[in-house]
Amino acid sequence: MKLWQYGCSVSLGEEASKPYGVWIAEHYGFEFVQCSESSASNPYIALKFSEQHTQITPEDLVIFGWSHPSRNSWYNKQRNCWEHLNYIQQKKRGSTLTGSAIDYVTNQLCDYIIQTNDWYPKHIVETACKLNGIRFVHVDCVPGMVDYLMPNKNKYIADHLHPNDLGHEQIFALIKSEIDSILYT
Repeated sequence: MKLWQYGCSVSLGEEASKPYGVWIAEHYGFEFVQCSESSASNPYIALKFSEQHTQITPEDLVIFGWSHPSRNSWYNKQRNCWEHLNYIQQKKRGSTLTGSAIDYVTNQLCDYIIQTNDWYPKHIVETACKLNGIRFVHVDCVPGMVDYLMPNKNKYIADHLHPNDLGHEQIFALIKSEIDSILYT
């Protein structure tokens, strides 16, 4: 049995030594398969799962750690790899690329795009999971879990956004009953 985890840096466990997916895998006896990528967009998370779903069995469990809907991913044909632009953290401040991202967020992003980038990736993976008998859980990581942990930032957040080890343990505690209901019913 494997636990497949898809998501962004929160699911990846940046700024922590043990992401919530590892907590889940250890607790339930799953082999852990980390498929998360820093700054990954929701459409990319759905695409990556879609490319790999034939490797996932009904005995496995998939955790989808959804990212912020304003993130964008694209395939860089020069480098032959996927790249992700993080609109939230603006790690590359001052660059032309960041200026373009700010312009995009300011002038292009709207409720329709946010709702679309939240809805259709979840719909795609849910449909594939249901058709293939794959067990899955949605975790609204950014902003959901991060916003939940932020009032106790000193206890749960390592930097400006990412949960620390205690924060990841708390995420596991928050979704444990949902996982129990999926695995034991």
